[in-house]
Amino acid sequence: MKLWKSSIIFVSVAAMLLSSMAVSADKTESDPTGDVWHWNYTGSIYSWDANVGNRPNIDVTEISYTVSGTQVTLTLKVAGTIANSELIHYYVYLNTSDSTYMLSWGNGEGFGFGMSSEEGSQQMDFEPEITADGNAISATFDVIGTFSTGVEVYGFAQEFTTVGDMTTEFWQDWVPNEGDPFGGQDSGDSGDSGDSGDSGDSGDSGDSNPPPPTGTPGFETIAVIGAIAVALIILRKRK
Repeated sequence: MKLWKSSIIFVSVAAMLLSSMAVSADKTESDPTGDVWHWNYTGSIYSWDANVGNRPNIDVTEISYTVSGTQVTLTLKVAGTIANSELIHYYVYLNTSDSTYMLSWGNGEGFGFGMSSEEGSQQMDFEPEITADGNAISATFDVIGTFSTGVEVYGFAQEFTTVGDMTTEFWQDWVPNEGDPFGGQDSGDSGDSGDSGDSGDSGDSGDSNPPPPTGTPGFETIAVIGAIAVALIILRKRK
């Protein structure tokens, strides 16, 4: 009888410990409104305009992730409305010590994936549930790996005047601001202007900001493309 009672106690304690170890986490990065950056290049003159407030549909107010049980949800919110335009795109990235997740939305369509960053692992989710409603987009994935260390969430929204053209004019808002690949300026910095051919000349006050690189926008893009390619190779091998 004593052994039976001891077993009951042991099982109960074990169940409590295991339930407390279930994955549960969340993080939210908030961002003020009116802090969109505007890049403009005319002739040989480039300029950054800070604190642009007339782009509510790309003015990100919040990005977040929430883990509940076996699912993780990424969310991005804007001051205006999530646009279904080929000129406007939204991105959210979530990195942990052993996994990567990505959500993108543009032209009324969403895409996302989650995959393990552990060597030899084939854990992945290429079919998240993606929704866009009002001022928010979200994607829900199967949890891959753990959320114990190295967790970071970041993202951005951008708008072009010409699809994919970052050489003439575009707008961006990054969250958090230090994730901005063009300098990590905060909303208090003033815009700069200058002649792209004269590195010593500058316009109004502020830190010097060189012209942004051309090509596809945002950091992690090359890594994302590479990850997708690797995943496709793995999927083919598994068939």
